[in-house]
Amino acid sequence: MGKRALIIGGLLVGCLLLTLKPAVVHTDNHARLLVLFRGQSGVIRFVNSVTERPVAIHFRIGSRFQDFSVKTDETTEAYYTSGLYPMNEAVSKDSAEALRFCSMKGISLKLGFYDLYVKGGCLEAKLLWTK
Repeated sequence: MGKRALIIGGLLVGCLLLTLKPAVVHTDNHARLLVLFRGQSGVIRFVNSVTERPVAIHFRIGSRFQDFSVKTDETTEAYYTSGLYPMNEAVSKDSAEALRFCSMKGISLKLGFYDLYVKGGCLEAKLLWTK
């Protein structure tokens, strides 16, 4: 029974490690290690400084940040795309190992279990173990 429990325990730990996705979040003032899992979601919220309209960027945590979608008004979407292409179609194909944003008005980041807020500065969330 001991050998069998060890094998099962090893398999459980291995599965946990395969789903584990640690990340480091840097702001202008500090750094923080986050424990995330593949399949969790995230959202970045901020106000566009030119249009003064809210923007929400939703994504999923996989091997990288992926499956992006943007929610904002038509004017702000046209500001980002010059009205030349549908923004969500373009960003849904993107993936990134790091997200970087700066805002004077504030940035709200929900990443898995964590809620972070930065006002008047920059924020970077970088996934570890992306290779």
